[in-house]
Amino acid sequence: MHNVYGHCMSRATYEGIKKATGKRPFVITRACYAGTQKYSTVWTGDNRSVWLHLRVMVPQLCTLGLCGIGFAGTDIGGFMMDTTPELLTRWVEAACFSPLFRNHCNKGNRYQEPWRFGKETLEICKKFVKLRYAFIPYLYDLFFKGERDGLAVMRPMGLHYENDKKALRCNSQFMVGDSMIVAPVLDQGAEERMVYLPRGEWYDMNTGKKIRGGKSFVASAPIDVCPMYAKAGAIFPNYEEMNYVGEKPLDTLILKVFRGDGEYVHYEDNGEDFKYRDGEYNEYRFTISRDGAFTGELVRNGYGKKYKKFIIDFEGRQYTVKAKDKFEIQL
Repeated sequence: MHNVYGHCMSRATYEGIKKATGKRPFVITRACYAGTQKYSTVWTGDNRSVWLHLRVMVPQLCTLGLCGIGFAGTDIGGFMMDTTPELLTRWVEAACFSPLFRNHCNKGNRYQEPWRFGKETLEICKKFVKLRYAFIPYLYDLFFKGERDGLAVMRPMGLHYENDKKALRCNSQFMVGDSMIVAPVLDQGAEERMVYLPRGEWYDMNTGKKIRGGKSFVASAPIDVCPMYAKAGAIFPNYEEMNYVGEKPLDTLILKVFRGDGEYVHYEDNGEDFKYRDGEYNEYRFTISRDGAFTGELVRNGYGKKYKKFIIDFEGRQYTVKAKDKFEIQL
């Protein structure tokens, strides 16, 4: 009953806020039960500032996602005990694409704001916070799709590669959607790590290097690098740099594109209420072919606002396209 009590508290809070404001409630709970994902995000409880708890973050959050709780996170840096600059840095890198992204610590332990650990730690944490803000439209798309089909943002590799025995056993990497693999450094002092990529073509998102999958290899990962890989044909929507959501109009969409054959559907709504359930949202379909032909189309126009321009980031070059309901460009 302990967890059912937490579940009922979350449900009552959610329903009360929704009734009072008409907005989407943001509720966070530690104690939860089956079905709590309808009302609240969760975190994994009072962890510790130890490397073991960083390592366990990946299978914990992936398992929660498989259980239907797709909006979850950990206390970045650890809740109890005193974290270190290296541990905090690697935790920020590992959690950058986790659904809930929150640095949190216990009263009486060392404060964990990145600026308390020196310039290097601060700059690296800033780098990954900016990366997360850039990828907010991609994460938002995954949340929308998750409401529709139940798939979580953060997924074990075996979910998409169920016939790959190595992918099924890989608990130190995870997927963000079906086209990105993140392989964070989870061991103290490590500046490289073994990475496994399933069969197919992949691109190192840090260097742009093309890699043939179906094998393991050693990836270089100095303290300011988190190995990340995009599937050939992947398209990731990004926003322009901002310090907080709502700082500037969201009228420009940046599309990070990787060579290959791929398709991506991007979702857009007002981000605040439940009108999307009545059809007030837009959907855009983008495609890329191996020869560089790129197309974009507004396939559903149910929301009053539209983007004014698209910036296509492809192989080190950027192409600006004035937003139209349909366009085609050769990259």
